[in-house]
Amino acid sequence: MSEYATKGAILMCTGGSAPSKLQVTSNSLLSVQGNLVATISDKISNMNIMPFGACSLKPFSPPCVPAPIMWTGFLPSVEIPGGNPLLKTSTIQCACGGMIRFQNSGQMEPAKVVLNPMTPQIDALKRAAQDATPFCEECEKLKKQKKPKILNIYWIDESGEPQSIDQLIPKQEVTLCIDVEDGVVGKTVDLIIEASDGKKFKGGKTKLEYKSILIEDDNTAYIDNFSIEYENN
Repeated sequence: MSEYATKGAILMCTGGSAPSKLQVTSNSLLSVQGNLVATISDKISNMNIMPFGACSLKPFSPPCVPAPIMWTGFLPSVEIPGGNPLLKTSTIQCACGGMIRFQNSGQMEPAKVVLNPMTPQIDALKRAAQDATPFCEECEKLKKQKKPKILNIYWIDESGEPQSIDQLIPKQEVTLCIDVEDGVVGKTVDLIIEASDGKKFKGGKTKLEYKSILIEDDNTAYIDNFSIEYENN
């Protein structure tokens, strides 16, 4: 079964430009994780269902005035104060033409415990793992020989948007970013860029090679002052 929808759940309308939060007024007794469970009665415009920014389904996109009709996809086998409870999969049609859906249930995810990597607990766990796993010299050699997998190559333009190498103007200098798989910080990665469409790089090269680029703490390697220059450019 889908999760119960609760107060504070994020809603989005297919005709709206922004999300809004569900407000629960029909039920004051049943709650999940401290948030009241929503019911089919929580459908009043500007009380339970708030505006979704601008409405694209009306001429000139005026400010949204929700006109919800009736919830569907609720839990019919259960009834609480206010009526049947809503689920994360419940939807409600707006009279203006949009369909309103939940983006989440409003329930919180379980808290995650994050330990400081320098704490004695982590050191103890590392030692325990080393003691439990027999040392394999050949395995260690293979680990060192294996190069990290490259996930993405890009550069950032003046507006802060990532761009592919294909968008780079010849002789334009940028910082090239090379995202790699997790867990390889401190290792190095090799990069080969091949010329496309029959072009050649300056010096008649068909490819550019960069060896042993250091992977930093965001699992990204960087090449500063990177540029591409083609033959006869």
